[in-house]
Amino acid sequence: MILKKFNLLFILVLSAFFVLSCSSKDDEKEELTDTDSSEVQDADSSGDTQPDETANDDDKTDTSPENDDSDTSDTNIPDNDILENTGDPDTTPDSGDSQPDEDPADPTDDSDTDSNDEDENIIIPDIPVVFGNICTGETKCYDETAEITCPDEGEAFFGQDAQYAKKGECIPQKFTVKGSGDEKIVFDENLKLEWQQKIPEGEFDWQSAANYCGQEYAGSYGWRLPTPKELLSIVDNGKFDPSVDTDYFPGTTDEWFWTSADFASTETSDQNQAWFVRFDRGFLSHKAKTESEKMHVRCVRGTTLPDGEFETEKIGDDDVVKDSVTGLMWQKTYKDSVKTFADALSTCEDLDYAGFTDWRLPNKNELATLADYGKYHPASVFPDMPNRSFRTSTSDAKKSPTTDDWKNAWYVTFYDGIVNFAGKSNSDIVRCVRRSE
Repeated sequence: MILKKFNLLFILVLSAFFVLSCSSKDDEKEELTDTDSSEVQDADSSGDTQPDETANDDDKTDTSPENDDSDTSDTNIPDNDILENTGDPDTTPDSGDSQPDEDPADPTDDSDTDSNDEDENIIIPDIPVVFGNICTGETKCYDETAEITCPDEGEAFFGQDAQYAKKGECIPQKFTVKGSGDEKIVFDENLKLEWQQKIPEGEFDWQSAANYCGQEYAGSYGWRLPTPKELLSIVDNGKFDPSVDTDYFPGTTDEWFWTSADFASTETSDQNQAWFVRFDRGFLSHKAKTESEKMHVRCVRGTTLPDGEFETEKIGDDDVVKDSVTGLMWQKTYKDSVKTFADALSTCEDLDYAGFTDWRLPNKNELATLADYGKYHPASVFPDMPNRSFRTSTSDAKKSPTTDDWKNAWYVTFYDGIVNFAGKSNSDIVRCVRRSE
């Protein structure tokens, strides 16, 4: 009986031990399981940032409408041509925001949209870029009373300014506008002169005009009154009232503008006078510099335009005069008392002189290069220049107010250097010109 009780007690103790042993293993297993779960959870948490970053990259890529395929490896790699054109990619703005800091009308910038558009039908010649080789601006043909269709060679009135301009005997005017605001600058691409675009209000006597140009404009100094030939260089004889391209010189009146040149006459009645250009048509004359005589002013900056340099040369039995500045060859002799505009044109068209037959009647700018505004009686250093008026091939673009027709053409008077217009039926001297070899 006692043995049975002992055996029962032993079985109970053994069972309890076995239960406790199993419980301890379950606890260790549970602890191990919890630890592994925590490590997996940490690993998953650390990986959660990757999809977000990838998603951000995808969002950036998706903003490009051209990125339809899955290969985005070239998205941020600039094209080689872009690198060559823009320089260091580290310093090149990606939005083009630096453009406003650049000069909006840099005369060396071929992309400038303010420059004159060249007529594709006009030949641009390879000749010296000087005043006498700049076109007058005339584009139409006229007889002695009306505008006409430009005639063919051999017909009456052939050889006019507009016809030789189209053939490439002169260089079209070309301007660009620089700067911004109220003090813009007009840059002459041909003659490399800078012009004040906006003229001051009111009129000035000559000294006040000179003083005005000595002031600051567009943030700089060095401005001055223009010479007569410089001011003539912006005249457009295809226009009138005013005779200038108002796209580049807005606000120009059709009145008188001072130049820097004194009238060189030694006569008492001509003392203290200066030259001016009137922009209703573009003629050049002189007037007193007194305080009572007031005109407009437009200042210029740059190297003063050169005068002609003439040398006489005999070719066969004939003398010619070559101008090394313009490259023009002039007839040394001249024909007096040519009665009409048609006669003046045909005189040069039919001329066989010094072995050449390509002579023509000079335009207004070409003939003005023979004038020297530091001289008087004659106002020229051209060899043996008479104190007379010479005719040009340039018609006055404005109708006569008395007859309502185009009866006038331009001439230059070498007694004093005046450039003006007169009736086409007047009798004048003709001296022909051609392009030197």
